[in-house]
Amino acid sequence: MSNRLRVGMVGYKFMGKAHSNAYRSLPMFFPSAPLQPEMSVICGRNEQGVQEAADQFGWSESVTDWRELVKRDDIDLIDINAPSDAHKEIALEAARQGKHLFCEKPLALSLADSREMLQAAEDAGVAHMVGFNYRFSPAVQLAKDLVESGRLGKIYHFRAFFLQDWIMDPSFPLVWRLQKKWLALVPMGIWAHT
Repeated sequence: MSNRLRVGMVGYKFMGKAHSNAYRSLPMFFPSAPLQPEMSVICGRNEQGVQEAADQFGWSESVTDWRELVKRDDIDLIDINAPSDAHKEIALEAARQGKHLFCEKPLALSLADSREMLQAAEDAGVAHMVGFNYRFSPAVQLAKDLVESGRLGKIYHFRAFFLQDWIMDPSFPLVWRLQKKWLALVPMGIWAHT
């Protein structure tokens, strides 16, 4: 059995760049991990843009049709970081094709869609998770350790803020996540990882 995990990634803009960087860095931080990612195929709608991303980020191949990507026998994992409204359709078909799933947050546009995605992954018996990467940040890990150790007693309520500076740039675009009307509509995901 190979220790390579052949990744097909749908999405190549901001999060695609971030995920590509993580795949390239993973072997340096976890050299003895049982599986190592192989950046096989990156997918996006714009042929020129996705080819440029493949060249820049280090992917072996680029394609423009995610439907064909999820059917390929030479892909083990589908990484979904396309726009949020496309997550469900890609995840459902990838699960039907027996592909393991990694989906960026927000998982879906509704709780019902999230549950449908979870059910499809469980029915297919594939590993699946949502990219809640902050759970591994030192501050979050410390909070987790304090709670699990019992040092804080029984927790009845918890409220926290996580401050970051990447949106402080005045030239940063007004994306959906900065608009209050959208935040109440998007669940941050309910997807267990196996």
